[in-house]
Amino acid sequence: MFKDVSTYRRIVKSTGLFGGVQLVNILCSIIKTKLVAVWLGAEGIGIMSLYTLATETVSQITGLGIRQSGVRDVSVASKSGDHIQFESVKLVVRRWSGFAGLLGAVVTLILAPYLSLWTFGDSQHIGGFVFLSCTLLINALVAGEQAIIQGSGQLRILAKSGVAAAVVSLILSLPLFYYFRIGGIVPSLIIASVSTLLFLFYYNRKSVKSSIQVRQSWKDTKIHGRKMVLLGIYMTVSGFIVTLFNYLFIAWMNARGGMADVGYYQAGYNLMNRYFGLIFTAMGMEFYPRLAAVCDDKSEISRHVSQQAEISMFILVPTIGLLLLFKDLVIRILYTGDFQIVEGYLLWSVPGVLFKAVSWSMGFILLAKGKGPLFLVTEIVSAVMNLALNFIGYKYMGLQGIGIAYTLGFILYMLFIGIICFRMFGLRMSKSFYIVFLISCLFSLGTFGCIKYEYQSLAYILVGGGTLYSLWMLKRRLALGLHK
Repeated sequence: MFKDVSTYRRIVKSTGLFGGVQLVNILCSIIKTKLVAVWLGAEGIGIMSLYTLATETVSQITGLGIRQSGVRDVSVASKSGDHIQFESVKLVVRRWSGFAGLLGAVVTLILAPYLSLWTFGDSQHIGGFVFLSCTLLINALVAGEQAIIQGSGQLRILAKSGVAAAVVSLILSLPLFYYFRIGGIVPSLIIASVSTLLFLFYYNRKSVKSSIQVRQSWKDTKIHGRKMVLLGIYMTVSGFIVTLFNYLFIAWMNARGGMADVGYYQAGYNLMNRYFGLIFTAMGMEFYPRLAAVCDDKSEISRHVSQQAEISMFILVPTIGLLLLFKDLVIRILYTGDFQIVEGYLLWSVPGVLFKAVSWSMGFILLAKGKGPLFLVTEIVSAVMNLALNFIGYKYMGLQGIGIAYTLGFILYMLFIGIICFRMFGLRMSKSFYIVFLISCLFSLGTFGCIKYEYQSLAYILVGGGTLYSLWMLKRRLALGLHK
């Protein structure tokens, strides 16, 4: 029982910790965007966005997915208790990150004229890409350090460095925007990368000290890092495929319904990602390395996945209810009254987050076990299925149909990934998970039904009841007095 309570506490603490980090990052981003809009105008925002998009695209291709795959290797080595192996894996991750960074920097330097032409349609921004090539190296080194820190469970270091870097880069960037206007964009992007790396090194060196010196040939680094890089490449390709399919759907929607519908869809989709993505990102920071550390133990995998899914339900039930109740207000705050058409999309898509949470918890098993090819196959199947559902939903029901497709897609994906994990990896969800999942569905779907059919008072009661239920169950799981 103590082990279960300890795990529940870790999940909640890490979610709160990184939820706070995400909020700080979002706040800094909002302030920066707002001031850039005031001082540089729409043109400034556009230029900064295009520079960022172009360099991130190159980074995604040349980064070899080490930020994600490296976490697994570090976590397994950390769990083993073999300090020499642990230091050896850290060296492998750092060397491969350096190689990926140099590759990205060289590619950006060589393609600078083409990136300027493809991104801006002219040759006036070649110099900007030349200077930004250094950020490819810096960001790759950052990715390697973050993978090491996350994999070794030093989550507070990630949190502290993330907050410090966000605040300092904001403070240093504002004078650049004010005095140099558009000319301050490239230096501000470089400052953001350098700040992140410096604070990572500072907090990491301050908190983690090792007297073990590992000698490793470059040939050994290549051999030992091959599996990690292959997993990273599979993850990178899967991310690219998901992005490609989303692009195909948006292009088709634009041709069929016009740019306005694309804008409404993107507004709703981005709102979902911002609102719930914060929660999933925060939970994943601790869950992935924890699961990777027990990847060879079926019973431990089942225990951790069940507990993660349960905590996800307790966090999501109140947030789903609140968004359903106040979706009109949220849309007005983030956008304008013209975007009220997005309500139909949100109404039908928000309940799907419950099914996403379950499939998300199960899907990490593939990454924890290093099953890159299988992970890629599941992502392709999911992307094809979602594309087909989006086509059908939009064709017959417009934006509301896409919301239905979102929820239906995650129901089908939950069943699909569940069958794979049950049959191939022996996953057995706990009895308590099924009870929690059923009750969570009743609260969330009940709220959905009340709002759709305009039983507003009953919806408030259900949201209040769901919130009290979640808090009570969290209290029991954390053994604060009710759990016996």
